[in-house]
Amino acid sequence: MAKNPKETVFETTFAQYTTEIVLGEGGAGRVFRVKDEEGNAFALKLLHGQGVTRDKRRRFKNEIGFLQNTRHDNVVRVLDHGVQSDGKENAPFYIMDMYDGSLRSLMEQRNGVPAAEVLSLFSQILDGVEAAHLKRVVHRDLKPENVLYRSATGRLAVADFGVARFSAEDLLTAVETKPTTRLANFLYAAPEQRVRGREVNVPSDIYALGLMLNEMFTGQVPHGTDYRKIGEAAAEFAWLDPIVESMLRQDPAKRPSSIDALKREIQFQNSAFVGRQKISQIDQTVVHVDKLDDPIVAKGMQLTDGKYENGVLKLQLSQSVNQTWINAIRNMGSYSSVMGKGPESFNFAGTEARIGARENEIPDIVQNFKTWLPKGTQVYAQMLHKEAQQRTAAERANLEKQRNDEEEKLRIQDTLKKLFSS
Repeated sequence: MAKNPKETVFETTFAQYTTEIVLGEGGAGRVFRVKDEEGNAFALKLLHGQGVTRDKRRRFKNEIGFLQNTRHDNVVRVLDHGVQSDGKENAPFYIMDMYDGSLRSLMEQRNGVPAAEVLSLFSQILDGVEAAHLKRVVHRDLKPENVLYRSATGRLAVADFGVARFSAEDLLTAVETKPTTRLANFLYAAPEQRVRGREVNVPSDIYALGLMLNEMFTGQVPHGTDYRKIGEAAAEFAWLDPIVESMLRQDPAKRPSSIDALKREIQFQNSAFVGRQKISQIDQTVVHVDKLDDPIVAKGMQLTDGKYENGVLKLQLSQSVNQTWINAIRNMGSYSSVMGKGPESFNFAGTEARIGARENEIPDIVQNFKTWLPKGTQVYAQMLHKEAQQRTAAERANLEKQRNDEEEKLRIQDTLKKLFSS
């Protein structure tokens, strides 16, 4: 239940947030509803308390990094973050959008989630989890409380990646997963999560999703074999029961191998189900064509220093170059240069550009080089953008082919079913 805390101000580099009420708390932190200086409401997740270990701090850092860089409608996004000090400890926190509740609160409404709406909601959860899996991030603690809900849009967003397994690209700090580390709420934990030392991977998330799908229809978390089936609660959705059973198999290798495989199975079992969305706008959200995640594009390139030794001018650059940038500056079109001292005559290595030069040529060479940098970097950005567009187009074409292939399989299977059932 929400509580009124003593008013506290949290500061980040460019903003202030003032607490209003406590939305939730545990042994390692709290979640507050806060308002910024303009009166906009947000949620603030604070890591503090006796339960905060070094590993939890590292996991919190990784969670912030992943949620900041993942843009998907069905994944919570970190909008801001900082550190709060009370004189005794420094407590990290992050800011995210305010949600009205969670999947748990939806299921606890008077009549629960209407059966006709379950698959629409569940598909959003699948899309959010798939967005993480496509970045090789496994949640490992999926449960209704960790899926947030916004009533105005009817949108769900997967949250709380505090015990997630991150890919090397998203891992900001190393965290050792010890055999004794609890990786999930026990009620939604897969069998392999209950045994020390077992691998916890994508199938573990799929197991938790199977529990949640059944619970959304029946109001009960299935365990063992004698549980209430979806068909008993909503006969028109009984075709989902074999899918749930496959998701809850004891052996992880016998569960659907991916969210994509699960989506295809759902579509295969019910042709009326919303057409399979293999990536669900991943190419516009998680993978941005127009937003280039490149340090040279983001920060630009500048000359920071220069040396002259034994007839060689050595210019120091603000960042290390790569072959694409070198190609860009050598093919940027028109430019001014000392005779024979154009971009093609420089040798580049790391943050250094070298060229043979006479003393009287140095001022003009340096001045010309400075004028090349912004233009060359602009050409570099255009090259990266074109490459990203080509990759995205190829991905979309591949997805379209897979979708067409799958639709053909469904049509053939439907024909075969009709032939053998007549």
